[in-house]
Amino acid sequence: MRFRRHTSSGTSPLAGSLAWLTASPGRRFLRDLGLVVLTFVVGFGISSFWVSPGSVFSSTHPVPRVLDLSEAKARQKLSSAGFRIRMESDRPSPTAARGTVVWQDPPPGMVLPPNSVVQLVLSGGPAPVTVPDLIGFPLPSAERLLRSVGMQRGTVDTVRGPQDPGVVMATRPAAGNGRPRGSSVDLVVSGGPGGGQ
Repeated sequence: MRFRRHTSSGTSPLAGSLAWLTASPGRRFLRDLGLVVLTFVVGFGISSFWVSPGSVFSSTHPVPRVLDLSEAKARQKLSSAGFRIRMESDRPSPTAARGTVVWQDPPPGMVLPPNSVVQLVLSGGPAPVTVPDLIGFPLPSAERLLRSVGMQRGTVDTVRGPQDPGVVMATRPAAGNGRPRGSSVDLVVSGGPGGGQ
């Protein structure tokens, strides 16, 4: 006795779409190409996550400009942007006030991931000026020399000495010492063998 298989006359929607995909070689090629592209996209996403997972879960930020700010303001601005701060030694600066930022690395505007380190250098203020050697100069010449290096004449004491009157015998502080720009230098001048105190 033979059994007959009974099938419904209608076809399911899934069977219909599969039949459409396999109906011709051109359509099979498109199906295979779609699978290859999908595999490539998924593989690229997985490999990107594997190599640098931070870039998937965190956003990057531009480094804010903190030049010419005080140390406290620069720290606050960088911390609120999600960066860490590393301080370097101070550098003399003839223009920037002491304690303000004169250099930052990376520079402003560079895009970095959060928690990156930004190095800051603060101004140490103007570099000290070395007291010139004025011994043996007449007082007017010594005053001009002081002004030329950014210092000014302080008090002038006159004492007896073997030099001609008005010649510098000593300075306070002594020559070679560093002083802030604009400081005063006291002078000791000769009053001659019979003059002065």
